[in-house]
Amino acid sequence: MRCEELEPIIEGLADGTADPGAEARAHLAGCALCTRRGSQARAIHELLVRREAPAPPPGFTAGVMARVQRQRWRAERAVDLGFNLAVAAGVLLIVAGGVGLAWSLGLLRIQANLAVLLEAGARLGGRVAPQAQTIGVAGLLLTMALGLWWWAEADSSF
Repeated sequence: MRCEELEPIIEGLADGTADPGAEARAHLAGCALCTRRGSQARAIHELLVRREAPAPPPGFTAGVMARVQRQRWRAERAVDLGFNLAVAAGVLLIVAGGVGLAWSLGLLRIQANLAVLLEAGARLGGRVAPQAQTIGVAGLLLTMALGLWWWAEADSSF
């Protein structure tokens, strides 16, 4: 074993958390540099064990907790932004699908004649019936997206 291999575990040997193997013990017995490093590490460890831990300054805990809350809030804000953008994209797709459906059914023309409007309504019923499943699924998706949005924004203090 060489000094470079023993150096990372010197502190563990000094405080008793590392178990030296036979090869490390043999190296320590024959190497003055590693023996001196081990003695210094033991002296530092003993000094730290005897020394009383200082009390934190006033307001330390409150400051740390405030910083943790700020960082948590930033992370939640980023997640919220991504979620809101995804919901907005979904709503935009649903609206675009509704506009496309209205366009394909000829509903985007404005007509002032009541008879023509009633006739268009009757035609709409005949044209919309085959797409009722698509319209229902779109409405269900919108409802689910809005419900998920409401749930995500609800106060979750536990």
